[in-house]
Amino acid sequence: MKTLVDLLERAEAEHGERIAVSTHDRHLTYRQLFDRSRRLAGAIASRGVRPGERVAIIAPNGFRYLEVNFACALAGAVLVPLNTRLAPAELGDILERVDCQLVFRSGEVTFGDITSIGWHEAAVPDEACGYERALAQATPIISASPATAETLAQIFFTSGTTGQPKGVCLTHGNLLASGIDAIERLDFANGDVWLHSAPMFHLVDAFAIWGMTLAGGAHVAGQFDAAGFGALVERERITKTSLPPTLLDWISRQRPDERHDLSSLALISYGGSPMQDAVYKRCRAALGCQLLQAYGLTEGSGFVCHEQAGDNPDPNAAFDTVGRPTRHVEIALLDDDGGTVAAGMVGEFGLRGARLFQGYWNDPEATRAVQSSGWYRTGDLGLSSDAGLYQVVGRKKEMIISGGENVYPAEVVNALLSHPAVIEAAVFGVADERWGEQVRAVVHVPADAPRPSAEELTQHCRSLIAGYKTPKHIAIWPDPLPKTGAGKIATAAIKARIVHEIGRAS
Repeated sequence: MKTLVDLLERAEAEHGERIAVSTHDRHLTYRQLFDRSRRLAGAIASRGVRPGERVAIIAPNGFRYLEVNFACALAGAVLVPLNTRLAPAELGDILERVDCQLVFRSGEVTFGDITSIGWHEAAVPDEACGYERALAQATPIISASPATAETLAQIFFTSGTTGQPKGVCLTHGNLLASGIDAIERLDFANGDVWLHSAPMFHLVDAFAIWGMTLAGGAHVAGQFDAAGFGALVERERITKTSLPPTLLDWISRQRPDERHDLSSLALISYGGSPMQDAVYKRCRAALGCQLLQAYGLTEGSGFVCHEQAGDNPDPNAAFDTVGRPTRHVEIALLDDDGGTVAAGMVGEFGLRGARLFQGYWNDPEATRAVQSSGWYRTGDLGLSSDAGLYQVVGRKKEMIISGGENVYPAEVVNALLSHPAVIEAAVFGVADERWGEQVRAVVHVPADAPRPSAEELTQHCRSLIAGYKTPKHIAIWPDPLPKTGAGKIATAAIKARIVHEIGRAS
């Protein structure tokens, strides 16, 4: 196999009669799903979209998200999955930058003169809507558009927290390798049922579109409601999914196991931030499944490291590792000069291999800026053990230098989260005349919970980490901290708010 089309053809041949999707109390087999995808590919071609041209999708999770992915691969179109949380002006800017020819959308939103095909989320297969009419009227594409492993397949736009969002160009080979790595690292099999809980426009979940399909497992895709997690697992017999630690913790606190049968649940992948031992144990007790940590990024086509069950000497206690690199990626920890650092020393993650992106869309300068001696420099800092296990300690740009000492925010976050009252934490540096930067933190303590003082939290940190790492100021918020589209704490936005408040007070 070299392309996504090869993946789809093998999946249809091997799993045609298996259930592919379950939605709205209706089921589609892989044969039915591929038949619909071929008709959708015909609908794309009939609207004048040529191989290599861009097609966008702006929609919440659903079975049609799978079909659009498959149809674009079959038609040779380049799919651009877009964040549903973006403002219309942001969406319009991206559509213009990629010269989008067709938009798939949920609801009534239109985008100027760009042709669109829409649906309502409540519409089931064959129900009258623009999308279903397009399928009914189309001539199926039987022979897929020629492609190679190097052919551009999809463009994912980064969150743009440090500037204008960049389009990450992923090839057929990138996404195929990502799917195969998911099968190996998450042990996907045709008896699995994957819950698309994270947004399918983000690679924290999109890898499962390809991995689960190749394995022949079932997809459960719909608007995810954390409050209904237990009922959904019980009804659909979910076996595996991916969730951010903050959401995992919230779900576990609701004790879904006391009201629902969660016995089918085997594994939950998590990443983006560490999980404290108390939170880990609470999640294990409430969910009863393996909790395995991952490290990934859009430029690496999803997770590039993933913990496995055997990596943790005590599966009932947290173990701060993201495991080992997957098959199709090579990782090194680099110093500022591009050399590798020894085990136990902090360095910047460098990537290369079949998972590495083709480049940023129409931005060769930005692409060159992240390359060094054949490595893609991620901006993420980490260290490795003698056993080859990796740990993430933070972003290089977020590292705080206070009084000449390096402070890694992840270490401070860990200390704060170990306090029983703290649910979420963000740590960052702000300018300081004396120390260069001072460490600041914002924590979420629910309004209905016992509220510790900032001094209590400061003393708690001092008992665990050095004084220069301890936050000089700790703000306590009763509301959950803002998140990015991938469910990570939006530290940059929180820092901007605090800096603004400091400026007003001075």
